[in-house]
Amino acid sequence: LLERSRRRFRAADEDGDGRLEPPELDAFLHPEDFPRLQDLVVQETIEDLDRDGDGFIQVDEYIADLFEGPPGSPEPPEIQREREQFLQLRDRDRDGRLGPPEVKLWLSPPSPDWAGVEAEHLIHHTDLDQDGALSREEILARWELFVGSRATDYGQDLHRGHDEL
Repeated sequence: LLERSRRRFRAADEDGDGRLEPPELDAFLHPEDFPRLQDLVVQETIEDLDRDGDGFIQVDEYIADLFEGPPGSPEPPEIQREREQFLQLRDRDRDGRLGPPEVKLWLSPPSPDWAGVEAEHLIHHTDLDQDGALSREEILARWELFVGSRATDYGQDLHRGHDEL
């Protein structure tokens, strides 16, 4: 973790003076919001998910980050959908794994409306009764999706008061 923090610090320290001014500190804390740090976020994501150390994210590594049930247990339908999405959408070259360019597209889709795309993703995987709205119970049943979502500032927005529900 120390080496990872050093690497992130160096990348965020835009003027190279060894100190982080407020905008640089923001880049250090939230590199996903800074296009110049996009490759760093891709590298960190691969490091986080790549269990076999080959520099790629295989479908099973991707799924293991979302769900780990008892050995031999069936995957829930939403995990099966994630597996299909990995194979049909994320794995562009159909080699069964994600390399850096594919991870970059996954993390930063070429959509000007990333928030809309992420909201659709969350609703698709959380709206269990398919009524087009999320109840408190549906959100709590899939809390891990919301904590890991950029749309909720990686869970931080869940601690703020909301009247949407």
